[in-house]
Amino acid sequence: MPLVTSDFLAGLLTNFRAIFNQELSELDKKIAQYKLIATEFQSNTDRESYAWLGSVPAMAEWKDKKALYGIGEYDYTLTNKDYEATLEIDRNTIEDDKYALIAPRIRGLAMRAMRFFNEKVISQLDDGATLLAYDGLAMFADTRAIGGSGNIDNLMSGSYSGSTTEVLAAIDAAITAMALFKDDRGVAMGLTPDLIVCSPGMEMLIKRALQPQVAGVNLPEQGFFTNGVISSPFIDADTDDYYLLCTQAEVKPIILQTRKAPQVVSMDDPKSSHVFLNKTFLYGVEARLVCGYGDPRTAIKIVDA
Repeated sequence: MPLVTSDFLAGLLTNFRAIFNQELSELDKKIAQYKLIATEFQSNTDRESYAWLGSVPAMAEWKDKKALYGIGEYDYTLTNKDYEATLEIDRNTIEDDKYALIAPRIRGLAMRAMRFFNEKVISQLDDGATLLAYDGLAMFADTRAIGGSGNIDNLMSGSYSGSTTEVLAAIDAAITAMALFKDDRGVAMGLTPDLIVCSPGMEMLIKRALQPQVAGVNLPEQGFFTNGVISSPFIDADTDDYYLLCTQAEVKPIILQTRKAPQVVSMDDPKSSHVFLNKTFLYGVEARLVCGYGDPRTAIKIVDA
């Protein structure tokens, strides 16, 4: 039976952190869907302002003086939130030399952390019908103008989910609409959707529609949907809505602002009142972050109506 001292527990915590970080790194390579959709920004305080969002100026002939464009007049601030997941481990598990049984649960925390990041980012798409983008309107809206962009309609409703023919009609309309979206100064941005995000119930229908023999052309070879289709349980399964995204713009459709990346913490002082009263040690994961929206012109929501 190991002597459960502070030094022993400190070494155990170091080992748990190594297990967690290794597992999170492996999962990052395998299932980190959120990285395709979100631009990550490191936060240095409790909140960050994104007043600079909006398109940058296009190149133009320098005839006399340079045309100067300042930062957009937007008030878009994201405030970090705290998140946690905590395990309670009986002290006897440590004393009886069974702490190796805790390792799978630490790896499970890493899996939960990765799923949490996917959920926060992907579900942010569904929330875009009500939550506001940096221009003060819902992320997905029929009517908006950003500077001199003219109307930007990134909420398309119609019979778009009942067959491959309907899906292709939605894709064709969305590709055209996104290509014609203009920047803040009225210049076409020429954006191209390279990713579709949908619920599991729409996955196979959309994938069938994208097959060359159905679409009539190999869309990835044409530069469309080169990142394929992401099917996620974090998209509302009660609807047939789906999303066409451009993830190659300066800022992706979703912003993931991270103040503190997931890290293992503990309450494992053998002399603490918690351990004395409960005979348990606490090991958990904490993070501070928040999600928001990038440029509405990089995303189109297809609503089956």
